[in-house]
Amino acid sequence: MANAGAPVVVLAAMLMSIAEFVEFQKLGPDELRARLGLPSACDPAVTALTTEPAANSVTVAVECRAKPDESKPEPRRPPAPAKRGS
Repeated sequence: MANAGAPVVVLAAMLMSIAEFVEFQKLGPDELRARLGLPSACDPAVTALTTEPAANSVTVAVECRAKPDESKPEPRRPPAPAKRGS
């Protein structure tokens, strides 16, 4: 789970064919960082948007999120209170 307070920055928006997007989406985080020249602290997320159901192309946004700190455990949520029967 990403850090809720971590900033999210949209780095790129581009137009791609559906076939190009399918191949782009298959890239792993390291490949995306190398291809787009992103810093190692970036955890890239890829999203495609279109407003037309029969579209041949999509607008692709790449967001750079701060990588979660793997050395720190996720904060635990307190258990939900027990429901009382009626």
